[in-house]
Amino acid sequence: MSASRWLLAAALPLLMAGCMVPALAADDPAGQMAGIRAFMNAYGDDLRNGNRAAIAARYDSRGAYFMGQGGKLFRDAEEIRQRYLGPWRAPRSFTWRELSFEAVGESAFLVLGQFDWGSAEAGVQTYSYTGLILREGNDFRIRVEDESRAQP
Repeated sequence: MSASRWLLAAALPLLMAGCMVPALAADDPAGQMAGIRAFMNAYGDDLRNGNRAAIAARYDSRGAYFMGQGGKLFRDAEEIRQRYLGPWRAPRSFTWRELSFEAVGESAFLVLGQFDWGSAEAGVQTYSYTGLILREGNDFRIRVEDESRAQP
């Protein structure tokens, strides 16, 4: 067998295996989707319970982009922590509505939906929600959030 044929015979299984890995990841194993759903449910619980430290820890360690109402703001992890441990006020009520999940990579998910945020001052208001959630180690973290209040 010539050297080039031997090399091709040796490399072909490796090439095929390399091509199969992204395809399997793109199919989104049930564990990944269950994990992102659990993350969002726990995030809702943290908001309802006013668990400030847990909310701040849900964001990407590099920081996050906050979008909404025509604005764009990047906050690093420390700014996010200070926001939630400082002036942020927990809602009187909080409910996710109609969340949809889309895998956009091996470890990235787009979450789309709405939520109802209740406060003493304004009552219950509905917001649209879009989040880019990334896997960071064994956990999920929020990298981008867009929260826009429904117009009356």
